[in-house]
Amino acid sequence: MEAAIIGAMVGSSVMSASASYNQGKQAEANAKFNQQMYERDAEMAEQEAQTVLEKAQHQKNNFRRQIKTLQSDVVHGYAFRGVEISEGSPMEVLAQNYRLAKDDEYIIQYNADVEAAALRNQADTDRFRGQAEVQMAKYTKFGKKMEAAGTLLSGGARAGEFAMIT
Repeated sequence: MEAAIIGAMVGSSVMSASASYNQGKQAEANAKFNQQMYERDAEMAEQEAQTVLEKAQHQKNNFRRQIKTLQSDVVHGYAFRGVEISEGSPMEVLAQNYRLAKDDEYIIQYNADVEAAALRNQADTDRFRGQAEVQMAKYTKFGKKMEAAGTLLSGGARAGEFAMIT
């Protein structure tokens, strides 16, 4: 009877230690999976940042075509009326249109750069989160190993005490 009780005490300790150890392994596996998801999210954010920049370039190209058409229309309008366009008010109008167009192009590019930078920062943050989660899981796994060792030692000590008492 004493052997059965001691065996149950030791068996209980072994099972508890095994459960703790497996919890540590599972925490690590979960963290690695989550890290993969964070990496996927980071790659998607980087791709989106690139798309934002490409879209801005396309918008600027379209805008330039529209401005060229506008400038051409202005020149033709003045020429149609017989106004000399190489000096005076017509030239000032063309120059002002050009300056405003350049300002608008700058704003398009600036907004795209800001959005792309935010997306790249998001990608960096996602990668950091994935790495941090894996590191925390390593600490958890180590803690669970120590918990398992403590459970085994404690169970062995209780079984030894019981054996000495009986």
